[in-house]
Amino acid sequence: MAFLELVEATKSYDGQKNVVENVDVAIESGEFFVLVGPSGCGKSTILRLIAGLESLTSGYVVIDGQVANDWPPHARRLSMVFQNYALYPHLTVEQNMRLALQAQRVPKEEQLKRCLEAAEMLGLTDVLQRKPRELSGGQRQRVALGRAIVAGTPLCLMDEPLSNLDAKLRAKMRSELRRLQRQLGMTVIYVTHDQTEAMTMADRMMILHDGRPQQIGSPLDVYNSPDNTFVASFIGTPPMNLTDAYVLEHSLLLQGERPIRLERRPLPKAERVIVGIRPEHIRQAELGEGHMTAKVSHIEWLGSETIVMFELAKHLHWTARWHGQWNMRPGEMVSLAFDERALLFFNERGERISPPAIKREEVWIGP
Repeated sequence: MAFLELVEATKSYDGQKNVVENVDVAIESGEFFVLVGPSGCGKSTILRLIAGLESLTSGYVVIDGQVANDWPPHARRLSMVFQNYALYPHLTVEQNMRLALQAQRVPKEEQLKRCLEAAEMLGLTDVLQRKPRELSGGQRQRVALGRAIVAGTPLCLMDEPLSNLDAKLRAKMRSELRRLQRQLGMTVIYVTHDQTEAMTMADRMMILHDGRPQQIGSPLDVYNSPDNTFVASFIGTPPMNLTDAYVLEHSLLLQGERPIRLERRPLPKAERVIVGIRPEHIRQAELGEGHMTAKVSHIEWLGSETIVMFELAKHLHWTARWHGQWNMRPGEMVSLAFDERALLFFNERGERISPPAIKREEVWIGP
């Protein structure tokens, strides 16, 4: 049985519009589960429903096999880490970390033992007697995390805890947080709008849009086999190239004006589709060969890789991501090719209508 389940969980504040609708998910003990989606999609609301800070309009929260809808927050045996740290400014680091144990009336010796163990784990031993104003942003976030560790609860809810940190520290804290979670065996439900955080940290992830789940799966399964065009465009940087197309006998007519002949990939039995391909699956071919010739419209050199945007037709652009540094200029004509099996097809409603015809390890991802 799953450690935590949401069963048809729905929340409405006005009785008319659902901000969360029919969320069904089972989260295993020790799993790092990420809720990801754009701002306003219902991620934090789901966290508050699990914590008992909001009541469900319909559906169930099930914790360890028991319906917990009516349980108060303190009975759910969970801790929370917030975006704004939520530290008491007049207390020291040690006092902030021991606060939950004091409320539980844990003996002082046990409080101190747990606090010192968490501080050692998080590199906070030297700052235990400092106040939050004397700490850096990264240290404050570690104190907030330490408070959750000291509490010893089996479930930890994290609401965008790294969003206030700079990019370098955020990357470091991602790996540190994941290491600690594995070490402690804690079940974590993590909210973020940053798809890089979701991809690098999650055991499994749920993509949300307008309060509705779009797909649940491991990061690579979601990336390689998106269920719809929203997931395809939201997960991945740069996002998947998506273009309306007419299906002809042995080719696609992109946006009604750019034909691409396909030799190997069977085409879906539909008149119109949305065709998708990841930027890293497009490669340069010898001029005059490949699937198409396109004009370079924009180029970004990122050091280890190059992002190139191509104009296929007047209002049709595709983006390619290539390893290394490519010497190209806007206006240059380039032949492009791709493994036809890397193409994905979606119907006019945006739902995927064919599985990938290529295994993950077979997809070509280099220049």
